[in-house]
Amino acid sequence: MKKELEVFTTRYSCRKFSNKTIKEEDLKAILEIARLSPSSLGLEPWKFYVIQDKKKLEEISLIANHQDHVKTATALIIITSRFDFNEYFENKLKARNMPEEEIKKRINTYKPFLNSLDEKQKIAYSREQAYIALASILYAANALKINSCTIGGFNQEKLNSYLNLNSQKESATLIVALGISEEEKIPVKNRFSFDEVVKFL
Repeated sequence: MKKELEVFTTRYSCRKFSNKTIKEEDLKAILEIARLSPSSLGLEPWKFYVIQDKKKLEEISLIANHQDHVKTATALIIITSRFDFNEYFENKLKARNMPEEEIKKRINTYKPFLNSLDEKQKIAYSREQAYIALASILYAANALKINSCTIGGFNQEKLNSYLNLNSQKESATLIVALGISEEEKIPVKNRFSFDEVVKFL
């Protein structure tokens, strides 16, 4: 396997963080890579809330089913999904360096689709994009020798309240715990074989 692929082959879900800190510039680099993640129609329907304060980490661990690795992480990135993308779609599109004719074409093509989404569909559509940003965070962290763990088990209503979110426009989707592992060995991956999951047609 090529060395360039090590960032993918060596990542794992860390549940035992040491008390070592991570560099602020590394954390900001991870967040910048998350910000640059691709999204459907370029809507970027997400926000990233960063928690580093130890007391807040403990409080969120209670919301996240008392998971220890939430409490012992150096930092948490909470990915929220935005549901107000229809409100800023046109302005965001117009800010792109495209001919006016192309902008109008895209508005005429995609605006009816966005208008057709009901509340549940908006939530599902936005949450799907959050997982793209999640992948960017996980592999960016691993490239910087920072361990991570994705957490989906938490009380969404309580976390939304904790973050003081307007749940009509935004909701917590995922938590990513970041830190330095206290484990010396990287766990062996247990995956389906290449031929089991890849089919050339």
